[in-house]
Amino acid sequence: MWVIEDIRWTATVLLALTGLLVVALGGPVWAPAVQDDWLGAMMQAVLVEQANEGPFWGTFAPYVAQLEIVRGHLLNEDTAAVYLAMNRLMDMLEGRENGIPEEIADRLFDYCYVVTPATYHDVSRHIDKFIEHQHGESIG
Repeated sequence: MWVIEDIRWTATVLLALTGLLVVALGGPVWAPAVQDDWLGAMMQAVLVEQANEGPFWGTFAPYVAQLEIVRGHLLNEDTAAVYLAMNRLMDMLEGRENGIPEEIADRLFDYCYVVTPATYHDVSRHIDKFIEHQHGESIG
């Protein structure tokens, strides 16, 4: 019987401590705005490709680093710098920098168009690529 009482007492104390922590830490908690979820999605896509790269680990490290640069500018609310940094990422993908396979680079490039708000990158790059792919000719 005393074991049950000890368990109840311990549970009560733990519940009270948890309640105190919730109240103490219940101030404003930073959560990314919905519009910033695009960067998390883009980072996740790159990390998935990195996890699948097998024996050539490190190929995607510059892409992860570039997205971290984007994150820093986004946190500073520097739209112009985010735009430049995202377009640098696009340059990296188009140039297959660090030896990433063409198929993966194209997939990430296209995914960027889907998730990234137009404010943060040159949308015309994606449109030109789409037209070139559809018609076999370059626009400009």
